[in-house]
Amino acid sequence: MDLAQPSDWRCVLHAEGLTTRDLSPHTGTEVAGLDLASPIAGTIIDTLAAACAERTVLLFRGQHALTPDAYLAFARRFGGRPDLHSKREYCLPGHHEIFVVGNVVADGKPAGATRVGQNWHTDHYHLPEPGLFTFLHALAVPAAAGETRYVNGMAAYDALPPAMQQRIAGRQVLHSRARLFRALFPEATDAECAAEQRKIPDVIHPLVRQHPATGRRGLFLGGEWGSSIIGEADAAPGDLFDTLLQHMIGGDFTYEHAWQPGDVLMSDNRCSLHRASDWDETTQHRRLHRIILVDTVAPIPG
Repeated sequence: MDLAQPSDWRCVLHAEGLTTRDLSPHTGTEVAGLDLASPIAGTIIDTLAAACAERTVLLFRGQHALTPDAYLAFARRFGGRPDLHSKREYCLPGHHEIFVVGNVVADGKPAGATRVGQNWHTDHYHLPEPGLFTFLHALAVPAAAGETRYVNGMAAYDALPPAMQQRIAGRQVLHSRARLFRALFPEATDAECAAEQRKIPDVIHPLVRQHPATGRRGLFLGGEWGSSIIGEADAAPGDLFDTLLQHMIGGDFTYEHAWQPGDVLMSDNRCSLHRASDWDETTQHRRLHRIILVDTVAPIPG
């Protein structure tokens, strides 16, 4: 896919009659005037991909008419391949590519993953070719809480002191899906965890990667529940992993999204982190439909 240059994407979208509004200094832009259920020109798709690469998150509000078929068709236009989650019981019937997030019940059984994503992570960092773009469509949201936070890892890297940039140059991170799977799904059996380990062995990625669309360096920590920097002790308060994590989430590189029904968020996984927050699942209802596009290339060291 040929992406529009980051400096051009606003002009292209405005020329198409769309409006944009930045949601924080470095992370998040709302794009208004686009119906994701309607045909969208390829030039706009390419421009949205460039915008998301630079801003990490794009917000499209009011997408109430978006059907699962149209939603999946929109996501597929951004390249990569849709992930097929191993927990099929949490996938939308008839659309295995759409994973249901929330306290959803069907026929008296859980049909959605309630607590998924409540750790800082990049989607599918545990794969040889990690996540490309992730899409979340909000059908029902709690009256309060349940926000999702995003971090632009390129802006965070740029803000590191030169001495820290030199210290982490060439470092690598070990990512374990088995460790993550156990944390995400405590109800999983030992057999399921063993099968996950066989299916997805541990992988190693660069700690600093070059974003293929922007050319900028960015931090690629992976996830606080399944990643560790090679040559360092396991993540603990004050160690290198934690120091970099706290730098990313403690600065002005973040955007916290308060969900509204009909919202669609598109996020770029290649140099970013995100985290879902807690909410009262006993009295509030939440349902998000998630699509993750897996990249077709491995991360390029920065």
